[in-house]
Amino acid sequence: MRALAILILILTLSACRPAENGASAVEPPNVLPASVQELTPDQALNLMQSTPDMVILDAREEWEIKQNGRIAGALHVDYLNGGRFTENTSKLDPKKPTLIYCAIGERSRLGAAILTKKGFTQLSVLLGGFEAWLTQGESVQK
Repeated sequence: MRALAILILILTLSACRPAENGASAVEPPNVLPASVQELTPDQALNLMQSTPDMVILDAREEWEIKQNGRIAGALHVDYLNGGRFTENTSKLDPKKPTLIYCAIGERSRLGAAILTKKGFTQLSVLLGGFEAWLTQGESVQK
């Protein structure tokens, strides 16, 4: 029984892969900087509709997007592929309103912490990630 518990613990810990290609693996921030808003799907949709120049970042892996779709117009930045995340976000204007999301919210919080350090001042995170977006019944782009 103890061996089974240890095996489950090892599998659980190894399921959360660290960032690759030079991105530092960071613990999810307990409290995001005050400049970062956490938005429900309804709040995010309202902000997207009232902010036509908003940049939307999808921090999930490519297979997740292929399997489930994405929020219309979202740019794929793949948090777990650190080189791609760094490369794609370095081309963005940190002064533009930006919404970042992932599957359930952890990668987007990590990404938001990095983006805040890069000077992003109008940054929002989708609470509950894409799963919450789907549960809310919001539209997706396949």
